[in-house]
Amino acid sequence: MKIIKILFFCFIFSLSVNAQSVKGALTLNGSSENELQLKSNSAVQLFKDFKTGKYKLGFEFKSDGLPLNSQKETIVFFDFITIVKKDGKLVKNVQRKQPIPYFPGDMGLPAEAFDFIGVLASSFSGKESVKERMTKGSQGIMPEGKYDVQLIIKPVGYKGEIAPLEFSFKVGKR
Repeated sequence: MKIIKILFFCFIFSLSVNAQSVKGALTLNGSSENELQLKSNSAVQLFKDFKTGKYKLGFEFKSDGLPLNSQKETIVFFDFITIVKKDGKLVKNVQRKQPIPYFPGDMGLPAEAFDFIGVLASSFSGKESVKERMTKGSQGIMPEGKYDVQLIIKPVGYKGEIAPLEFSFKVGKR
């Protein structure tokens, strides 16, 4: 009888642990996969397109069974990860140093929540410094090629996942 009670307690405990979860999605203009049509080879212009609303990042998530904080609110911390590839080769994989807190629900995110603009603007300067590129007027210019950007948000301390966002674009000679 004692063994049955212990097994029952373990079962109930595992249900309560499994119930603490997060589920959601990250989208760009309402979709999780996008092919962008850029009119410029400038990462700064791409940033402007995000700031003016041509491209909108959306983040929605629901939580289940998470504890409330001292203000009786549910807050989840997330790690933000950016992966940029050019012509199928990894350019940079960046994870923010500090997780960012969010409340469950639907919300917009600024492009600055991730690091793709900075990676696209500065990773292709070769041996030139950003200052040297600024002098030439070529700062933020992306070389010709096909770019793939993956944006990932992972909950810290809870099970579940946020469906990642992938978008791509081509930069031709300008």
